[in-house]
Amino acid sequence: MAVAAHRVGAAVRVQAVGPDQRLHAGVGAEGLAALARAAGCVNGDLGSGATAVVDGGATVAALASVATSHADPARCDRVDVLAGSALAGWWVERAAHPGNSAVADVLAVSRQRFVVGTVPCQDSAVVWRGVFGAPDGVAGLLRWHEGVTSGPVLPGLDMLRDDDDWLLGRYQEAVTEGRSWDVPETLGLAAMRLRSRCDAADLYDAALLSDPLWRARGVHTGHVCTGQVVIGAGSAGNRVTVAAGRLDTRLRSGSSVIGWVGEPVSARPGAEARFSGEVVTTEVESGVLHVTIGGLKRADYRPAASETVTVLSAPPSESTIRSNRVVVSRLYRQKYSWLSQGSTPVAVRRDVPLAVIIAAADNDE
Repeated sequence: MAVAAHRVGAAVRVQAVGPDQRLHAGVGAEGLAALARAAGCVNGDLGSGATAVVDGGATVAALASVATSHADPARCDRVDVLAGSALAGWWVERAAHPGNSAVADVLAVSRQRFVVGTVPCQDSAVVWRGVFGAPDGVAGLLRWHEGVTSGPVLPGLDMLRDDDDWLLGRYQEAVTEGRSWDVPETLGLAAMRLRSRCDAADLYDAALLSDPLWRARGVHTGHVCTGQVVIGAGSAGNRVTVAAGRLDTRLRSGSSVIGWVGEPVSARPGAEARFSGEVVTTEVESGVLHVTIGGLKRADYRPAASETVTVLSAPPSESTIRSNRVVVSRLYRQKYSWLSQGSTPVAVRRDVPLAVIIAAADNDE
């Protein structure tokens, strides 16, 4: 559903167009009731959560203001207003998670996917509406949304959809139980929300690198390394050394990486030409950056000398993410865990290896 919100003096005016193609509008509490009508949740059932189509962060900021003002059932007994408040609150929180399905900022997506002949950062919403033939007003956002979302969808974002549903469930519980969704929460729930935000950023960055054009961009930002193998796995066991074409790679020792034979813009080949490992060293020799990758698996392809390869950070593992969340959640539930008690752990002195002390020493003396 298309949503627009802006301030009118001290109040916030909300407009929304839902599946019924009708314009629903109101100011303050009536604006939240309009959201509930457009989304079909006037009875307090948020359903699967309507996606808000907006054209910038100003709308999200305005929604945050009006939603928190009417989140407490003790100050408002209208179910439709509380439902609209909870729905808007969910949008605001999920808007901070890249790749989410709760909020679609068509202006941000347009700037990320396409280029128009204007000075950067001067491609206003008016310019993009003209590009996609989207008329003015809230209804035009739906036409704009159709234009920017056409084409294949980024893979690897299923976990973000699960997180959208999980958080919507927390807001639904607040509405059902007749309590405010904007109240202090348990440390465990706060930790899960923070972990969700961090995981979303990692998953989205990895998903973007599945796009060949984004990988080409990543070469210039240091996120993608491409070069020629100077020491192949045949002569160095499970290691290869790549002479990178640039010095500004973001790969560091200890980083888990994946790679394949070919250029960054080429489609990822099958398993027979892919490899994975860990960056062992990065050093500059005669003005050329050499990246040594070790720990190549036996089942992986082993690049030979003179082959051109592409290397980038390994995408996060969903199973590892879920496992880590289970561990953190368990620690917060334990009675004697310092996490659940909210106290800082006491510092404990331990023997430090000599090599660590030397590495931490000041080299200026």
